[in-house]
Amino acid sequence: MLNIIKAFFEKIYDLLPDSPFQAFFADKIGPLSDMLGWINWFIPFDICFKITEVWAVAIAAYYLFMLIKKIVFDLIINKLLG
Repeated sequence: MLNIIKAFFEKIYDLLPDSPFQAFFADKIGPLSDMLGWINWFIPFDICFKITEVWAVAIAAYYLFMLIKKIVFDLIINKLLG
């Protein structure tokens, strides 16, 4: 049964293209494609992306913490005053 499900999902996966943006960017980046490796060597976009991702997660965690803190303190104050 698992082999059938696995084969089904493999067939569906094989229908998907390698990259949905590959055809879109192929004509737009044409002259820059030879220089992208050198540009990435000077400006490490992969590291910049990882740092931005960690920063966004930290900001989201902070706002989630502040929201939970506000809800908890509002409940406590309402019980004390109510």
